[in-house]
Amino acid sequence: MASMAQPDPHFEPPADLASRALPIETIAPGTALYRLHRSDLGALHFGKTGHNRFDDPQSIFGVCYLALSLEGAFAETCLRAVGATLLSYTFLAERSVTTVVAARTLRLVSLHGPGLAAVGATSIISSGLHATAQAWSRALHDHSDAPDGLSYRANHDNGEHCIALFEHTADALSETANDPLTADRKRLGVLLDRYKVSLG
Repeated sequence: MASMAQPDPHFEPPADLASRALPIETIAPGTALYRLHRSDLGALHFGKTGHNRFDDPQSIFGVCYLALSLEGAFAETCLRAVGATLLSYTFLAERSVTTVVAARTLRLVSLHGPGLAAVGATSIISSGLHATAQAWSRALHDHSDAPDGLSYRANHDNGEHCIALFEHTADALSETANDPLTADRKRLGVLLDRYKVSLG
């Protein structure tokens, strides 16, 4: 049997990406999106630090991270210490849940399912090195199809979908609800039970 090449943990977008039609999915106006963020920072924050997965490697455009469910937002924000069974109550108490809606249709590149093959990628783009994801983010941001952002599987719960929105969408978003993550103990308990973690 011929040996199969192992996926490269750092692979660049294909040379012909600019000529490929991007696999676009849409978020309808009024759809609820969830952001879990530090309470002392605004919810609609488009970061340029380069510390997050799909940040622009040149720090020119900002990126705001959301999820289609509170579970997805919680997993990506609070479960970064892989294998940990305890979460700091202080860490959770410093964070808020904000529901965000769009005033117009959002066009997102599908970086999951058949969309991966369409752009010449693999799931490493959303689970591997940040340098890889950031190179793809810039290439897709600059594509002539002009997407509003990226749709991808949550790295810490791949049953959930997350969204990385590019900065030009800022004026199309509005907050409809905001409260501390720990304000609703029942809600927090459901999240902790789902992921089998306790407060420490």
